[in-house]
Amino acid sequence: MSESVLDTLNINQRKAASTIDTHVRIIAGAGSGKTRVLMARIVYLVKEVGIMPNRILAITFTNKATQEMKERLHTQLKDEASVVRISTIHALCVRILREDADQIGYPRSFTILDSDDQKQILRPIYKKMDIDLKQLSMAKVLGYISGYKSEHIDPDMAIAMAETDNSEQIANIYKFYEDARLEMKAMDFDDLLIEAHKLLNHNVDVRTKWQNRLDYIHVDEFQDVDPVQYGIIRLITGKHAFLCVVGDPDQTIYTWRGASVDIILRFNKDFENCETVILDQNYRSTKPILEASNKVISYNQDRIKKDLYTQIPGDDKILLHASSEEGDEPLFVAREISKRHKNGIDYKDIAILYRSNYSSRSFERVFRTVGIPYIIYGGIRFYERQEIKDALAYLKLCTYPDENDPEQFSLDLAILRVINQPRRGIGQKSIDALREEAASRHINLFEEMRDPIDISNAIKRKCEGFVSLILDLRSHRKDYSLEDFLDYVLDKTGYLKMLEDENETERIENLKELKSDIAQSLKEDPDMTLETYLQDVSLFTDKTSDLALNSVSLMTVHAAKGLEFDTVFLVNFNDGIFPSARSVQEGGRKSLEEERRLCYVAMTRAKRNLIITWNTGYSYMLDTYKISSRFLMEIPKEYTYDDKPKPKVEYTSNMMQSSMSPSKQTMKKNQKFRKGDLVDHSVYGQGVVLKIEGNVATVAFSHKFGVKKLNASHPSLKKA
Repeated sequence: MSESVLDTLNINQRKAASTIDTHVRIIAGAGSGKTRVLMARIVYLVKEVGIMPNRILAITFTNKATQEMKERLHTQLKDEASVVRISTIHALCVRILREDADQIGYPRSFTILDSDDQKQILRPIYKKMDIDLKQLSMAKVLGYISGYKSEHIDPDMAIAMAETDNSEQIANIYKFYEDARLEMKAMDFDDLLIEAHKLLNHNVDVRTKWQNRLDYIHVDEFQDVDPVQYGIIRLITGKHAFLCVVGDPDQTIYTWRGASVDIILRFNKDFENCETVILDQNYRSTKPILEASNKVISYNQDRIKKDLYTQIPGDDKILLHASSEEGDEPLFVAREISKRHKNGIDYKDIAILYRSNYSSRSFERVFRTVGIPYIIYGGIRFYERQEIKDALAYLKLCTYPDENDPEQFSLDLAILRVINQPRRGIGQKSIDALREEAASRHINLFEEMRDPIDISNAIKRKCEGFVSLILDLRSHRKDYSLEDFLDYVLDKTGYLKMLEDENETERIENLKELKSDIAQSLKEDPDMTLETYLQDVSLFTDKTSDLALNSVSLMTVHAAKGLEFDTVFLVNFNDGIFPSARSVQEGGRKSLEEERRLCYVAMTRAKRNLIITWNTGYSYMLDTYKISSRFLMEIPKEYTYDDKPKPKVEYTSNMMQSSMSPSKQTMKKNQKFRKGDLVDHSVYGQGVVLKIEGNVATVAFSHKFGVKKLNASHPSLKKA
């Protein structure tokens, strides 16, 4: 008797692969071997049931997943594998449209626009509307256009909905873009889905043709499909065909880009003749990691109940570590990485996961300092992000003259970076003319703008306005601490308002993190000046290769989905960061459940070691003192251990008093405040004591005032 492909599967996997007389919903837990099951199912259909390979379709959502499936299938089916229809949802739509696009007014040989093609369409539009690329990037506009299309908002609707000058400008670009695209009879990637759905929905002959071609349809990562994609899948599934979907509602983390957890949850309602199979054996993680993850996700209501189990040996519990200061957390992580690396774990098998991109900053700084190689996976290094470079350029313009560069030609690059951030109406031709004139006069660009010669009066006034702004910033530098001066700069230049008007929440968060960076640097070096800070930061912005094969991976939890690592550090695990304050405040229960799914995804990336860290320092991001994540309370204590050593002797208060020197006893008795006390100040309002040194209290107040050093005995300061 020949060996069956099913023989290598566990009981539930075998059931999922061999149930072929009904629709199937496979709920595949993290690390449960879903791709293996999907491949076994297709091999079983071809080899043991006799289904023609070309009547089987498997839909994926990335080219990488498509290629992986094809390679796996080829090892088992050889030449027959090439006949099985395996493609991304976009490639399927192209095939549908190539045959019948003429039915909806497009030629069958229509052009597919990639991002470069889209930018080619935008260039004359930008020129026509006199838009500066530095002010409004094409990538940003294309992101808005994609968002409009996914929400079925046409250009006229977008214009009507616009509430700011910026959003109205983008909506008008959208209208010109669509006019040009339709005139070319071309489609971008969003159009492929929209037009294929329209064709299948409205043309019975086309829909019937595709339904008659397919007997078995499979959809991978089904928890990530959006309504349009699901509509296409339903339309090509004929009455005689069977649909098999594979996914995990506990890993639905892309609702912000259209995915809906309800689609996989209600699948058995849409397809009543449906068998649900749960893959609950995990082949990735150890028992403590898995049991803790199970418990956390069990608090969600919108899910299909499952408890993953594992047979992987491993007794290492989840390590929990709290740091009292923000700067201590990355130092702890760096020490742990170095220790584990010395014990034989490669850097490439270690990942740092965080909720938001800005969290990479403190870890990048420490890793660069101590020499731990790292890559930012799917993102940009903190100090290389546009808003950070813009803010640093403004700060550069506020520095005192360099003795080694009396003419300060080094300011030219900073001016060129921010002269139109936000927009000031000084066009590129005017800038080029100013630079040529400055060169001929052997002065820097700032001096040229102070006294421009060969230029129109309108541009001259704009230059004078910019110079006046920079001189004002310089004159007020001494009135603020460095971190508060950043706030002053971002406010006076209009940069912060520009981001607020454009609803650039993530970029605003990055600027708050830059303020934290300055504050942390001041703690490490109280004598630091703006000049020395900018010199230090320049060491972190030099170009280094991201191609090192053996590097620690830094990434958001979203970017980590589908990946696995021997050792995972889940960092900045603070309430308001993870879960994010915005999700909790604006979205209610559903948003909190998505945050918990993110937490579940993060925890289940770890194979052998999971370390969760947070800190209780002051956060400019949250404008308050930090506390640990609420999700930490959902992790059972039996699966964790705290790395802080517990004292072997329980000291009594008398023992403590007798062990102190008289001076310390007196200080303790007379001390008015302690670290962590909530205080009220007659001017600054409510704050938290960060540190007491003699009679000096370091207090964190609201974002408006920041951290202040005050006389602890002064009557203006009282306990709240």
